[in-house]
Amino acid sequence: MSGEAGDRHLIVRSRLAEGYQLTELGQKQLQHVFTVWFPRTVFYDLTADTARVDVVVRHGRTSGKNVYATTFLRADGAVLKTLDYDEDRLSGRVCEHYDQMRSGYCGKKDGYDYRMVRYSAAPVTVISRPR
Repeated sequence: MSGEAGDRHLIVRSRLAEGYQLTELGQKQLQHVFTVWFPRTVFYDLTADTARVDVVVRHGRTSGKNVYATTFLRADGAVLKTLDYDEDRLSGRVCEHYDQMRSGYCGKKDGYDYRMVRYSAAPVTVISRPR
């Protein structure tokens, strides 16, 4: 799954654990995490053949915050590994290859939210515009 030479695309499927509900504010925070922090964090755990990650968001017993139970999969659906990310571990991660401007939400199907995440071969530069 790639576009330009060296670019990488990743499908992220996510849902809430059965019985886990979030307030409207919690839902907005979750969208922020999946847009800004989650793709930066999982980049360092991807293998060469990771095509998709499935995420189940649940309430963390120890931290009281969201835990992202993540399964890394190949294109054929074979499981490569599973990792849990505590919400505190996600924020502040830097990944110069995550192209947030060219990544995006694709919609909901069968109870999962789908996102296409793009990583560039060369570091992505964010240009600030004057206000």
